[in-house]
Amino acid sequence: MAATDGAEQLAAARTGVLDVLARAHRDGLAVAEDGSVTRAATLDPVLVLLAGGDATAAGQMLDVAAAQTHSQLLAALDRLGAAAGDAASDLAAALSGDTRRTPAPTVPAGAAPAPPVDGVNGWPTTSQDGIAGQIAAMTPEQRDRLVAQYPRQVGNTDGVPWPMRVAANRINIAAAILAESGRDAESRRRIALYRGLLAEVDDPTRAGGRIQRQILAFDPARSSLVELHGDLATTRSVAVLVPGVNTTIEGSAATAATARRFVSGSHGDTAVITYLGGPFPQVHDPAAVLLEAADPRSALDMAPRLVAFSEDVDRTVAPGVPVTVIGHSYGGSIVGTAEALGLTSDRTLFLAAAGSGVGVDDPSDWHNRNPDVLRFSMTAPGDFIEAVQGIPGGPHGADPDEMPGVIRLRAGFYDDGRPVAGWEAHSGMLNRPSDSWRTVLAVITGDSETLHRAVADAPQ
Repeated sequence: MAATDGAEQLAAARTGVLDVLARAHRDGLAVAEDGSVTRAATLDPVLVLLAGGDATAAGQMLDVAAAQTHSQLLAALDRLGAAAGDAASDLAAALSGDTRRTPAPTVPAGAAPAPPVDGVNGWPTTSQDGIAGQIAAMTPEQRDRLVAQYPRQVGNTDGVPWPMRVAANRINIAAAILAESGRDAESRRRIALYRGLLAEVDDPTRAGGRIQRQILAFDPARSSLVELHGDLATTRSVAVLVPGVNTTIEGSAATAATARRFVSGSHGDTAVITYLGGPFPQVHDPAAVLLEAADPRSALDMAPRLVAFSEDVDRTVAPGVPVTVIGHSYGGSIVGTAEALGLTSDRTLFLAAAGSGVGVDDPSDWHNRNPDVLRFSMTAPGDFIEAVQGIPGGPHGADPDEMPGVIRLRAGFYDDGRPVAGWEAHSGMLNRPSDSWRTVLAVITGDSETLHRAVADAPQ
């Protein structure tokens, strides 16, 4: 019986190793005798086609796949070694008549094994501190293996250190590219988008530099894309930007560009996180904008995730670095609803916000975990969002511009002398050179002189 069981264990483990090797060969990877994995010298023309004809991008995808395959192969070999040791132990016990089972060691003494899959699957019900502590106890090699074996969980779980999330999401993005057929226009657009997420971009903290993008969450099935712009190691302030109606992963380049302008405008002293934590309302008929903006379901769905992410931001950002959470348009309702559920921020900015949050009618309805949070609001005169702000019984709560204790800011003028006003100001105040743009930056950085000039009831 021991011999039969051992043979079955060894066969199953050997099959696991062969499966990894077969996938490596299928993906155009070369496996050396020492277990190292590299991409083949000649790229598969089909892969180059999937990468939009860009051989460099195709090579980057294969490099990511090679790193993942290397870790998978090491894990499969570990399982094969463990099966061999277990079989030998069982056979020796059977021959000696000793039925006591002594597990064969599978890791060096004193080294903690990487968490089994059931441990990773338990993360949704584990506290962020618990997840962080679990990973802190690992060796660097074990963390690398965790990233390679469970990239979807690692890349999208609050509490996991951000460098690991970035590394895991490069794998997730490469996998998304490989999963695309490239046979139709929609697929080709997604491939181009995902390639852009893997490509280098201009460093917003210094002119002439190029950096890899820092993706903190990537899950197209959940419409989730969270990206860090800037350098957390040197930043003096951090902002989390939650956009509004019609935001999608496919259209996220505009939101990313907005964030990078704030990083560049601060000369690298601030970092901005763009937060797409789920599907936003989509409006293709301009006449339906207000109707769709009145639907609170997306705010109710996304707010709890934003609360959890704000906890992760608070844990990750260096002590003394202030965090501002900005809700623009529909994002204002998401942020306000999150404040009601326990958001953590040093400053909150409601920017042309649909409201103060679902069910928020009074400042006492907010429950920010920071009792000293400062709240600001700014809406340009004539912005169409005024039609839904604070309407009696409205879905997004009270008008943040009229909420007691919230500091109201003037939108001011564009740099060409025209007032920041009207429908175009809804996005213009955030994206065009203007008093309003500089005021938003002042909220993030804590520029008290600029803020004093912008306060609505301050003397001109």
